[in-house]
Amino acid sequence: MNTKTLGKYGEIKAQQYLKKNKYKILKTNFNCKLGEIDIIATKNNIVIFIEVKCKSSKKFGLPREMVTLNKQNKLKLVATYYLQINKAFDKNCRFDVIEVFDDEINHIKNAFTM
Repeated sequence: MNTKTLGKYGEIKAQQYLKKNKYKILKTNFNCKLGEIDIIATKNNIVIFIEVKCKSSKKFGLPREMVTLNKQNKLKLVATYYLQINKAFDKNCRFDVIEVFDDEINHIKNAFTM
């Protein structure tokens, strides 16, 4: 499976997991000139920005390890832009990472902060 197909598979699995766990998905693949956020969801009145990482093997590390400090900073910029255009600065928010390998899903809540 190539990386694009693997990434899409991971995002679909993450969305299924979120829906099953009562998250409301607001937007997928939110894109702007600053970058992209895979999934924006809400639960318990919290806006959750979710980065999905999928790997076919743990041989070269865990998927979460691909969310580097540089990637976190980019996600924060995109999230700030999203909150601004949606006039949602008064909302509580958090950043989660969902890692997918095979059929295993690991949801890391509050993976990093603003």
